[in-house]
Amino acid sequence: MTRLPTDDRAAGTEAVVLRRIPFGETDLVVHFAARDLGRVACFARSAMRSRRRFPSGFPSFALLEVHVGPPPRADAMRPVLDALVLRPNAAIAGDLPRFAAAGLIVELAREVLPEEQPEPQAFDALAGYLVELDEGPFDWGGLLAAEMRLLAPLGLAPRLGHCLSCNAPAPPRKAAFFDVPRGGIVCRKCGGADRTIAGEVRARMLAALEPDAAPAPGSAVPDAACRDAHRTMVAFLEHHVGRRFRSTRLLEEV
Repeated sequence: MTRLPTDDRAAGTEAVVLRRIPFGETDLVVHFAARDLGRVACFARSAMRSRRRFPSGFPSFALLEVHVGPPPRADAMRPVLDALVLRPNAAIAGDLPRFAAAGLIVELAREVLPEEQPEPQAFDALAGYLVELDEGPFDWGGLLAAEMRLLAPLGLAPRLGHCLSCNAPAPPRKAAFFDVPRGGIVCRKCGGADRTIAGEVRARMLAALEPDAAPAPGSAVPDAACRDAHRTMVAFLEHHVGRRFRSTRLLEEV
């Protein structure tokens, strides 16, 4: 486990708020996804009153720089010494589809990021998708790609290129059966599965893990196919974490 130095000026890390819980009249418990810490719960004393240490508070979906100290004792949370908004991503809140997608990616990060274990690639996927939503409209393919980039560094991404049973490669650009409990595709010879993912969607999801690869000619993916694949992805994720994601209902409705 990486421990940040005790000097508060040297303990800065980029972070995204995962959850805020009021504590008393002015304090907050803030759960962060932090680039140098992973998922961490911190105590922000006087957070609802101090404008010197927390001039912008802890806004949802913003990219922050936070300084945290070491826990005062073994069973205590780290204190938040100060927080600064680096990028507010304010446009997300004004558009319901983007707001719902941001809520889902944050909810997913809260479930899968390991506690106090740095996962910079996963953090960059989370922060990068929030920037993407801030700068442009929501689309289902972009959400699928962001989820793949978040899950892959953690070893949690679904297996989409080869059959889970016999390791046979899936035919490119063709639909493949997807086994939700096992988290990957199963070929017809090995029994198939109840769900399928379109070939062009699988290609886009796999390409998301290779950001430097050039898109193939004619690689536009129908939004309806991406939306259908996302329902399968949600079923897989909810099976993995053992609970329903609250944000998915809002996303489907909008």
